[in-house]
Amino acid sequence: MRHKHIIGPVWGLWLIAMGGLLLHSRVHPLSKDAFNIFAIGFGIFNSFILPGMFFFRRLMPWAYIINATSVIVGVTTMTWYSIVNWTVPLTIWNILLYSTLADSLILMAKLPLAHVILRAWRQADMNKEK
Repeated sequence: MRHKHIIGPVWGLWLIAMGGLLLHSRVHPLSKDAFNIFAIGFGIFNSFILPGMFFFRRLMPWAYIINATSVIVGVTTMTWYSIVNWTVPLTIWNILLYSTLADSLILMAKLPLAHVILRAWRQADMNKEK
């Protein structure tokens, strides 16, 4: 398969992951808490290893599963973080502005991007069989 069909979605995955890594580095610096190494570690893996895995047919299913898992873990932990550190009155407006909802929605954009890549690989496999 030529990789030109998946360059855009992989680029999107990289941009989201890099943005997350930079955001985590600012919000959760290692100097504050050693536990933050997990968030930084996920960010490094998702930025520098995971996107490349999507370019290899044998690694793509693993990349798809790891991507989905990291989204689930990220959304879950960010939601937990918002709940534990909540300081403003609970209103819809405050949830929209002061929670990690926006971060979670951005992170969830990785799911359809990975699905586009999966479909491209499946289409390439079907074209090979013909």
